[in-house]
Amino acid sequence: MELRTPSITVMGVGGVGGLLAGALVRRYGDAVSLVARGRRGEHLRAHGLTLHSDLYGELTVRPARVVEDPAELGVQDVVLVCVKNDGLARAAEQVAPIVGPDTVVLPVMNGVRVGEQLRAALPGAQVLESVIYTVSSAGEDFSITQKGKFTTIYTGGTDAVQKAAAERLCGVLKAADIDCRHAGDVMAAVWSKYVLNCAYNVVTARWGINIGQIKASESLTADYLGLMTEAFQVGRARGVALPDDLLDKHMKRLANTTDDSTSSLSRDFDAGRAGEMEVFSGEVVRMAAQAGVPAPLSNAYYEGLKQRAAAFG
Repeated sequence: MELRTPSITVMGVGGVGGLLAGALVRRYGDAVSLVARGRRGEHLRAHGLTLHSDLYGELTVRPARVVEDPAELGVQDVVLVCVKNDGLARAAEQVAPIVGPDTVVLPVMNGVRVGEQLRAALPGAQVLESVIYTVSSAGEDFSITQKGKFTTIYTGGTDAVQKAAAERLCGVLKAADIDCRHAGDVMAAVWSKYVLNCAYNVVTARWGINIGQIKASESLTADYLGLMTEAFQVGRARGVALPDDLLDKHMKRLANTTDDSTSSLSRDFDAGRAGEMEVFSGEVVRMAAQAGVPAPLSNAYYEGLKQRAAAFG
């Protein structure tokens, strides 16, 4: 990867994938391919990919290849998988033809079991773990809006081969002005954000409220901490070395979050979509049951989310 321009494919050109794709195309040009279907794919081929970014500025890049079927691209050096979780199984099938033994596959998605699932589907690939911190969304016109002067990816692996691949990948991303950092314990990094999301997304979506309304309510603030506590206990039960002060840090983050902030799941629910309900709520309930960890509050919130989602068309 260091000696030549790497061949890179981004699958999933939504808020996160589109932001990363824009930076990568700007740096590596024709070496970057995008996988997009339907109207999004048609738009990208005809008009390019537009970013409205506090970090990268206003720009439009024109990728050389926007395909529906990755198989026509050939084996790639790097594959970024940035799809919604309910599309992961299909995405793994689609990218299999472009993944070789030296291909580095980086899922940039929510949840804590994505890497595990991709390794099972792509046994010959170097599948890494990652967590991203950014505020980025796709508009109706397929442009990408990114807010704030930060976008940071933490990545890493669970063995020496994966860790070496993570170091190489960070070099590729950094060259495109993407802040990529090698995490010493990547699963702890992934779970740290997941614990937060199991409260941030779940409470806001369950009640259709913003962060200010949570902070104004003692009972909702207690629920917020309780949901994080249960997710934290599940992570610990699964052998993840979560730091002792994690919940305190997340509660301080809540206190410092602007009152009008909402979550991706709450916005999906307000639009009549279940979104990643299973990722942030159902999955922690199932993992708790498997680990024998009591999670009554997570179960109650999951049932409440399912009741609200039942009204969606």
